[in-house]
Amino acid sequence: MQLSDISTTINGGNLSYWHWDFDDGDTAAMQNTWHTYVTCDTFNVKLVVTSNDGCKDSTTKAVIVNCLPIPNFNTTPVCKNQAMVFTDSSTGTISTWKWDFGDNSAINTSSNPSYTYANSGIYNVSLTVTTSDGCSDSITKPVQIYYNPVAGFSHTDVCLGDTMYFNNTSTVDNSSSIASYLWVFGDNSATGSLQNPNHYYSAQGTYSVTLVSTTIDGCSNASNIQVNAFDAPGSAFSFSNTCLLDSALFTNTTSSPTIGNTANWSWDFGDGSIMNTSAWNLNHLYSAPGNYQVTLITYSSNLACSDTLQDSITVFPMPVANFVFNNICLNQVMNFNDSSSILSGNIASWLWDFGDASALVITQNPGHTYTNPGTYIVTLIATSNNNCKDTITKSVVVHPLPDAEFSALNVCDGSSALFNDLSTILATDTLQSWFWDFGDGSAISNNQNNSHLYSAVGSYTIELLVISNFGCLDSISKVRVVNPNPVVNFTASDTLGCEPLCINYQNLSFISVGNNVTWLWNLGDGSPTNNSQDLFHCYTNDSVYSIISYTPALTVTSDSGCVSTLSKNNYINVYPQPDANFTVQPQTTTIIDPVVSISDLTIGGNYWYWNFGDGDTSSAFNPGTHTYQDTSTYTITLITSTQYNCIDTAYQTIIIEPDFIFFIPNTFSPNDDGINDFFSGK
Repeated sequence: MQLSDISTTINGGNLSYWHWDFDDGDTAAMQNTWHTYVTCDTFNVKLVVTSNDGCKDSTTKAVIVNCLPIPNFNTTPVCKNQAMVFTDSSTGTISTWKWDFGDNSAINTSSNPSYTYANSGIYNVSLTVTTSDGCSDSITKPVQIYYNPVAGFSHTDVCLGDTMYFNNTSTVDNSSSIASYLWVFGDNSATGSLQNPNHYYSAQGTYSVTLVSTTIDGCSNASNIQVNAFDAPGSAFSFSNTCLLDSALFTNTTSSPTIGNTANWSWDFGDGSIMNTSAWNLNHLYSAPGNYQVTLITYSSNLACSDTLQDSITVFPMPVANFVFNNICLNQVMNFNDSSSILSGNIASWLWDFGDASALVITQNPGHTYTNPGTYIVTLIATSNNNCKDTITKSVVVHPLPDAEFSALNVCDGSSALFNDLSTILATDTLQSWFWDFGDGSAISNNQNNSHLYSAVGSYTIELLVISNFGCLDSISKVRVVNPNPVVNFTASDTLGCEPLCINYQNLSFISVGNNVTWLWNLGDGSPTNNSQDLFHCYTNDSVYSIISYTPALTVTSDSGCVSTLSKNNYINVYPQPDANFTVQPQTTTIIDPVVSISDLTIGGNYWYWNFGDGDTSSAFNPGTHTYQDTSTYTITLITSTQYNCIDTAYQTIIIEPDFIFFIPNTFSPNDDGINDFFSGK
């Protein structure tokens, strides 16, 4: 603490001695001093001062020494990704806290903060506390963030009935170690604690296996993997006893495994023929009647888990199934005519499958209507009176209908409407014919795409009929509009005159239906185009001899996009303006020589009028000279005009001065003495 003396003397003397009593047992004998208190309290500091004449005075003041706070905090080690709670245990009247967590993060000012470190390790945490008196102190302590393990394991899926083995791949930082493992196998069985266990699943399914690895520091991490105990397909098939020389139909009814699907299979027909591993449902021709053991082995898509089924078939003589039909267009009835035969006995029943998931039909000669185009596999099973069956399948075609469509835009009167065919048909067929009715009584067109010019404004109904290569057809109709064109007209306030010719243009355009929305003026003189409805414009003629004619044009666009243009050829005629000019020599002379020479420099003039400013005039092209009769300042005016009565004027000023010559002798003395008082020019 710094103590400064501010004592003064009354009578102008000097202070010579100082004595400080700091109230804590220490004193000092200097004018200004520093003192350190070792305790916090209120001290009565006394200062005694003595002047050089031995006079003394003293003063006592209370000095308050505030106590420093005692910083402290508590915490417990945590695992990575857990929040560490810092509990302040500082003493003193603390008003502010500043926490530095030791990882370059922002300073925290909470009293009891919590903080989650991004990485494991030891961090030096500093706490600075400040009292309400402004006294502060700090403390630094190390805190521990333990490493988490990385739980992991591998396995191999099994077929149901086999044991599954697990390979533990858990790891942890070298500063720690894994103390325990907890396995949850996902089938409500007891948990396991071995490092690399095995497990038997009693039912097929997908199980969620969890491994929790825990370190010696109590930090845990879990890994979860889906494992599979695959079941095999349920081999099954159905068949009917068949007849000699006919194929037996085996329908595979194997049920798919719960997990995955049936991937492969093999048929053994029990007659020494090669096993079939490709067909799911199949026909097999036995060479002799009898009982045969048929074996079906099916394999799943997962680990080739398998199941086997055997059954016996009896082979009888069989009929020969057959039928005839004609392909059709969609929405037509397809008629099927049975033509099955048998060498002996008779055909007792028929079973039709039309290949479109519709109900089976037992009529001998059925008709069937398909709801979608396409190729269908039609199956007929003919059954003899001995219940021998023969099956025949044939592909029938239901040809698609065309989807008639076209594009056409509304057009302006006088413009051809473009009709683009957009009709489609499924790729199995093609479009072959088009018939266009343009709705105006004109001839039918057979082109695929058309351009048609309507003779009048109005709305027209266009119909397109399309026919496929098989003769299937569809049609569509649309209404399109032929819009009127604007009727363009305009007038000008003047159409001829001298340069510059300034005129007002007035738009007189109209349209029968709709509105005109834009106007574009081309004034014919190279000036920028103008979008005003009405406008004012000035024309020039840089020639002094010839008329220049301009052809203005107005283009009008309607709200339907129809455009019309009117151009008035040589509508504006601008006469040339003459350029009056002349020279006069000299421009200043005397009355002794009052003749001036005039040279006409006019360009483009046909008529001249000269006013010499002295009352004389002339209509000569070039008057040559003019003689003035008196002194003065004169203005010569030239007015020139063309045959179009276009006029220009030029002016020149000349001065005719008097001619005075004075001789003043030295004997002239105008002093009123009567001698040589007057001068005479005679």
